[in-house]
Amino acid sequence: MADKEFYQVIERHAVEHPDQVLITIDQQSITYKEFITNTKRIASSMYAWGVRKDTKVGIVLYNSVRWYELFFSAVYLGAQPVPIDPQSGILELEHLFSYTGISYCFFAKEYRSNQILEIVRKLNPEIREQSMFILAAGEEEERPSYIYSFEQFLEKKIIKELLEQQYAVVDEKRVMSLACTSGSTGNPKILTVPYMGFFEAIKDMGDYLEFQPDDTMMIGMPLYHQGGFGMGLQMVVKGGSVIYQPQFDPTMFLKTVEERKVTVIQLTATLAKILLSHPEFDHYDLSSVRICYFAGEVLPADIAKVFVETLHIRVVNIIGSSETATMVVWDSEYDYEVDPSDFRELPFTKAALVDETGKESEIGELKIYTSAIIFNYFGNEQATKDTVLIEDGRRYFLTGDMAKRLPDGRLRFLGRSKRIIKRGANLVHAEEVESALLLHPRVQAVAIIPKKHEVFGEQIVAYVQTADGETITRGEVARYLKGKISAYKIPDKVLVSEEIPHDIGKVQFKYMKGGKR
Repeated sequence: MADKEFYQVIERHAVEHPDQVLITIDQQSITYKEFITNTKRIASSMYAWGVRKDTKVGIVLYNSVRWYELFFSAVYLGAQPVPIDPQSGILELEHLFSYTGISYCFFAKEYRSNQILEIVRKLNPEIREQSMFILAAGEEEERPSYIYSFEQFLEKKIIKELLEQQYAVVDEKRVMSLACTSGSTGNPKILTVPYMGFFEAIKDMGDYLEFQPDDTMMIGMPLYHQGGFGMGLQMVVKGGSVIYQPQFDPTMFLKTVEERKVTVIQLTATLAKILLSHPEFDHYDLSSVRICYFAGEVLPADIAKVFVETLHIRVVNIIGSSETATMVVWDSEYDYEVDPSDFRELPFTKAALVDETGKESEIGELKIYTSAIIFNYFGNEQATKDTVLIEDGRRYFLTGDMAKRLPDGRLRFLGRSKRIIKRGANLVHAEEVESALLLHPRVQAVAIIPKKHEVFGEQIVAYVQTADGETITRGEVARYLKGKISAYKIPDKVLVSEEIPHDIGKVQFKYMKGGKR
């Protein structure tokens, strides 16, 4: 079933253009041919150590070529990779190990300030006894006997002929991976991703965007995030190249686009604003870019206009989620006459709006069909029952996104139901306030969150990162927003933050720290 299988598609590209670069991460590149050779070698060692079909393989690594190799080596054998945020702490890791049954774990020594090796040393002894730990990245040092070096792991392998017999056949019930959308120590959201459905969704979007083997796509999202991983695969299934940034740096981003002749860039509105306000933005040659791919935040029309009319770049703005893949789209080639928050269905998706009773409504929660809808939330029957619906033999998903059906059939995105702030008698969509405030010339990034209030119930708090690093007052914000949005939507408090944590996907609210007035 070559038309339904990631590994065979990549292998075919390796035969057709072996020296084409598949991915580049942190100045390290790997070609399609090298990727196939390396993953088969790693898969051989995995099998020799006992990895089998449906074995849970944890990957606690930052963006790296090795991450990609490990993921697809497990996929080759039909095992289930479990990508984990490398910023996770000991409580989060212990819970995920116990919850998913991870029995093999590849991890980095450290990531930013998180000392992963030290965390592994302190894990519950029962977890250490039930799992094999391999230090897959980082300088070698004295290790406990239960932690293997990557070289030790590779020493054990099986012969090529035997390995090829272990190649996992794809069927409709096969699981691609367990995607962790939360490191919570409570009820975690772990997605059981369908292999065939996910492949179909990735291929459909790559076809829609007309990606070609001579395209190069640049992404700053982490690989452990289903969105960042999936967007890159849209290019890979078409035989193109993908560049993953270790973390977003505007100067390096612009420099790389110019030097590598990048044709597709993936951004959020926040990061687009950071790039556009870069003091030397006009000095960089971005003429190679033909598509700017937006996701994860509300896209203000003024920012889209700069890319389309000034930079002459096609803007594709999508709503997607880890549970669904891409759902709906705004595309400047077809939709430029309407606001970027007015979306339409893709040819391969189906959308409806439903009220609290589940009946179709003109305003309500977005219910979506895509081929990539998750099988379930792993080990969480209630969450699955609440969100995954079976209708006419298809899986639909209740997204938590609120929208309004427009007369022309499009869907106007209103915001996440979970991010609605109840301020007195009014409901405020946090995304709308963020979108308006992001256009302030001194604002580089913004995150709107609710805080309890004795009178209003909830008040609106804006965490703001300024372009000049200086304080911005609530009064200044209020004057700017007056007349642009309703008065009750203007933030009650404005706190300046040195950095609002984000990837090229969305604000990372779980890493938000207190700001200063």
